[in-house]
Amino acid sequence: MKLEQAINKTKKIYKKTARINEEKEVIEKFGNIFNSDNLDELTKENFRSFLLFKNNKHWDGIHRQVNMITENMEKLKNALKTLLDETMPIKERLDELFPKEKPNVIKGLGRAVLTPILLVVYPKKYGVWNNRSEDALKKLGRYPEFKRGASFSEKYIEINKTLLDLAYHYEISLFKLDTTMWLISEGHEPSSEGDESETEEISARFILEKYFQSFLIDNWDKIPLGENYEIYSEDGDLLGDRFDTKDAGIIDILVRDKKNNDWIAIELKKGRPSDSVVGQILRYMGWIEKNKVEENENVRGIIIVNEVDKNLEHSLSVLKGKIPISCLTYDIKFSLNKYSI
Repeated sequence: MKLEQAINKTKKIYKKTARINEEKEVIEKFGNIFNSDNLDELTKENFRSFLLFKNNKHWDGIHRQVNMITENMEKLKNALKTLLDETMPIKERLDELFPKEKPNVIKGLGRAVLTPILLVVYPKKYGVWNNRSEDALKKLGRYPEFKRGASFSEKYIEINKTLLDLAYHYEISLFKLDTTMWLISEGHEPSSEGDESETEEISARFILEKYFQSFLIDNWDKIPLGENYEIYSEDGDLLGDRFDTKDAGIIDILVRDKKNNDWIAIELKKGRPSDSVVGQILRYMGWIEKNKVEENENVRGIIIVNEVDKNLEHSLSVLKGKIPISCLTYDIKFSLNKYSI
């Protein structure tokens, strides 16, 4: 979709009765919650509510990192105070939160969460930098060129300048411009479709496995997998949870080997036929080989299942020694015990 076409479509969207007050409501509600004067009162529930698409109306998928971000609320509050302190230049604030070549201060608080917070508090000053806006700017030929090793702050400042220029030139707010970026990137307006936490109809058959993946992500540093692998991230965002390849499907968990930077695609069987999950992980490995692997890096696969059936055993035996795919099994136990008074 061309820029002018997307801008015009955005303006039409926000003329609809149901959307007229959307921008004002989101900015007023969450701008107040994240106001510097109110941050000492910030709760996990407040923060969680912002990350849900049904409340923020724009940003889906960011709720998946809520447990990680809110693990230490005092540390989070202090980080947000730094982020929103306009007495300091934005570069100094971001450099403090995203120190160069070091982990960011709050794990999970990356660009996809941090820049929407900046927008709702300072709606005329800061735009949103996430996968969709980056993809849209690249499609438009407006994504800035950065010197090798550019810091998070240097990247965001230049991207924000571009977003501000577009908003000014087309007389559109940064909030609405974010919808324009979505239209250019995805071809449709923001929708909660596909947001597992809010729209998926959960069947009893797969409910434990569904939450098993969330359990793995939330407890990554405490499980054996976390000892050797780290979830793939970029600019502070954990992108490896349900990583969308765009053209090869969604990888359940994409990780890197801590020792050699190899890429590993992890798939949970989740009730699918064994032959299907093997073919699927091979497809993902092929995509990673083509799009992610650099010199001296390799790609591997891990299938996680409740139990290995004969079909899976046959498939794995053929691949053994040829293609690096391993298999892990797990147990999920649930019981109700009578309590005697």
